[in-house]
Amino acid sequence: MAKELLLFELNTVRNWTTGLFDEVNEEDMHHIPEGFNNSLHWQFGHVAAMMEMVTAAVTDKNTDAYKRYAKYFGTGTSPDDFDDDTPDTKEIEALLRGHMARLEDMEEEVLQEDLPREFMGMTKRFEQVGFIALHEAMHVGKMQEMKRVLDNRGVS
Repeated sequence: MAKELLLFELNTVRNWTTGLFDEVNEEDMHHIPEGFNNSLHWQFGHVAAMMEMVTAAVTDKNTDAYKRYAKYFGTGTSPDDFDDDTPDTKEIEALLRGHMARLEDMEEEVLQEDLPREFMGMTKRFEQVGFIALHEAMHVGKMQEMKRVLDNRGVS
């Protein structure tokens, strides 16, 4: 049951994320709107990074993508950290769109596992996965605000 509920929540919020991604043009992905610290490129990359952390842990255990994404999109990073190896928006889009298929393969037992270390007061894998859905929903709201500011530039 926990798996079904988590997949429903993750899929719902991921559809919000990819729907918004589809509405943003490439130029706006890289602009930092007035009043914000990051670009939409960074925001989408951050969401992908955090979901990749969980997806790798509950499915294939391959953390290579997470390590790369965390370098550019982890907490405390910014577009100032970008270089030639930063995942571009097309790569981020592919990762975002691929998570749910990978998560379908997670085993219910894995969700009951203890985390290797406490994560923001959480000790079980299912708690962390649930938190990631909340985290992504919060960032979707921020990205919607950013898009609205970008869409209204120069409009009086």
